[in-house]
Amino acid sequence: MNDQLNDFLRKMHRTPSHVSTSAYDTAWAAWHLPPAMDWLLEAQHPDGSWGAELEYHHDRVISTLAAINAIAARSTNAPALQKAERGVAYLEKAISRLGEDVYETVGFELLLPGLVGLARKQGLKVQRIEELMAPQLKLSREKLALVPQKAIYSPHFPVAFSLEFLSFEQLDRSAVHELRASNGSIHNSPAATAYVDAVLGGAQGRGYLETLMTRYGGAMPAFAPLDIFEPAWALYHLSLGTQLTDLPAARPFVDQLARLWNPRGLSFSSNLSFADLDDTALTFRLLHLFGVEADPAGLEFFETPEHFRCYPLERNISIDVHIHILHALREARDFPRRAEMLSKALNVLKLKLSTDFITDKWHVSPYYSTSHAIAALTGLEDELIQRQLSWLLKTQREDGSWSWYPSLPKAAIEETAYAVMALATVYEKKGGIPFEPIERGIAYLEKHYTASEELPRLWITKILYNPYHIVESALLAVFAQYQRIKP
Repeated sequence: MNDQLNDFLRKMHRTPSHVSTSAYDTAWAAWHLPPAMDWLLEAQHPDGSWGAELEYHHDRVISTLAAINAIAARSTNAPALQKAERGVAYLEKAISRLGEDVYETVGFELLLPGLVGLARKQGLKVQRIEELMAPQLKLSREKLALVPQKAIYSPHFPVAFSLEFLSFEQLDRSAVHELRASNGSIHNSPAATAYVDAVLGGAQGRGYLETLMTRYGGAMPAFAPLDIFEPAWALYHLSLGTQLTDLPAARPFVDQLARLWNPRGLSFSSNLSFADLDDTALTFRLLHLFGVEADPAGLEFFETPEHFRCYPLERNISIDVHIHILHALREARDFPRRAEMLSKALNVLKLKLSTDFITDKWHVSPYYSTSHAIAALTGLEDELIQRQLSWLLKTQREDGSWSWYPSLPKAAIEETAYAVMALATVYEKKGGIPFEPIERGIAYLEKHYTASEELPRLWITKILYNPYHIVESALLAVFAQYQRIKP
C-alpha cells in the first residue's frame, strides 16, 4: 500500500492545484476571454441554471447570476440571450429554497445583492428576484458592519477574495493596486481578478486568467494556486491511515511547508498575505509529526478570548477549525499555553457538539465534519462524540455506504470514505464498536472506487468544488487504514 501512496504523492507533485472548474468564475472570465464564454454557454443545466452537479441552491444561484450577467454584457447572440432568460426563470424559483442547504457558501451574503444589482443594470428582468432576496439582505448588512473600508483593500484580510461584491462604481480604483498578487491575481480568485479588470478596463490580470484557461480547458477554477491547502489537507488525510514518515514522497511537501511556516499563520497559497487557521493548524500538526519545530504563535494569532477564528472578520465561528486545532495540539510537543488552548477548543466543541451530526462552512456533507470530529476526539473526549458515533453506525445504508445526498450519483464514495475513516479510528484507538460496518464500507468503496475527477463537487468556497487530490487522499487513507487494522 505504501507504494501506491508514494505514487499518489508524486502525482500530486507533478499536477499541483488540481481542482474542478467553476461556472461562477468562468462567467466572470467570459467578460474578457471568448473561449470562457464558449465554455459557459455549453455548461447550462437543463433546468436553466449553472453550477455544480448537486443542486445546492447557494452555488446554483450565484453561478447562474454570474452567467446571465456575462451573457448580457458580452453577447448579442439570440440563442445565448435565451439561455440568460432561462437563467432568470430558474432564479425566480431557486431564491426561496436557499434554506434547504446545510450551509451558505463563502461570501454569499455580500455577493448576492451585488450580482442582482449588476443584472438589473444590464437590463435583465430581475424585479421578482429582488423581491425574493429581501430576507437575505439582513445577513448582508450584518457582514458589512463587520468590515471596515480599509480591510476591503488590504492584502492582509480575505475580503477581496470576493471583491466582486462591490458594484463597478463602488470599487476604489486608487486602492485596488494594493491587492494585486505577484501572479497578477486578486487574492488568487479568478472572479475577483476578472471583475477588477472589467471595472478598470485594463488587462493586468489577463495573464493570470489566460494561464488558468489553458490549464483548465477553457474554464476557471474557483481559486488557484493552492500550494499550501492541497498538500496540507492531503497529508492530513493520509496521516489518519498510515505512518506518514514511512512515505519518502511526503518529505518534499513537508519541507516546503516548513519553509513557508509563519508565526502569523498560513493561507491556502504561499503568495497570499492573509492567513486562516484551518490551513495553519493542519500544517502545524504535520510539521510536528515529522519532528519539525513550528512556532505555536502561528496558532495563537487566531485566538480570541472565547474561541478561535478561522479568518478575521468572520460572521460565524467554524466548528471544523476547533476540531483541527484540537487535533494539531494533541500531536504537538508541549509548549507553555498548549493545555490552555486545548481547553479552549474543547469548551467550544462541548457547546457545539450537541446534535447527532455536524455541519460546517467548508463541506456540504455532515459526514465530513462529523468524521473529522470523531477522528480528532477519540481517546481524548470519547463521551463528547458518542451521539455522532451512534449516528454514523445507524445511518449506514444496506449497500454499506453512507450519503447525505442519496440521489446524487457517486457522492456516497467520498462520504463513505469519511465515515469509514472515523469508525476505523475508533476501532483502532478505543475499540467498543463492531468491525462489520467498517468491512461493509470498505466493500462498497472497493466496488465503486473511481477517479476523484469523476466525483461530484461537495466542498464549499464561493461555489461548490472538488479538490481532486485531497478527495483521493481520503479514499487512499481509508484503504491503508483498513489494511493496517483488519483482524
